[in-house]
Amino acid sequence: MNKKFCDLTPGDLARLPCLSFDHECIGEERIHMHLYNEKKMHWYLAEYGPIGKKFFGFFVNKIDGIASGFCSLDDILSFEKKGGAWVPMVDEDWKPLAAKEIPVMVEYIKLVVYQPDIT
Repeated sequence: MNKKFCDLTPGDLARLPCLSFDHECIGEERIHMHLYNEKKMHWYLAEYGPIGKKFFGFFVNKIDGIASGFCSLDDILSFEKKGGAWVPMVDEDWKPLAAKEIPVMVEYIKLVVYQPDIT
């Protein structure tokens, strides 16, 4: 059984690599943690900064599609407050891999890396 994200300890989060601000090679980031909920939302987390309580990763939901960037611990925990199908769960079977190796991310990463020249 997978556990709720809110049940993770600071030590669990500290296992993620430290947050950096060098993300020039989009898609090369190792995704160390995957969260999901029954609303078909997914968080693919690569890094964590305990001081600012921020993550870097990729975020997927039906309304916004896929995005990459920074997300706060409180942003993710806010879904817990909604309860039920909104509760973020930790995919405990997740094995770290590069973002570009996650099937749902392939086209997004291609779009970001090979943005068309509109000039």
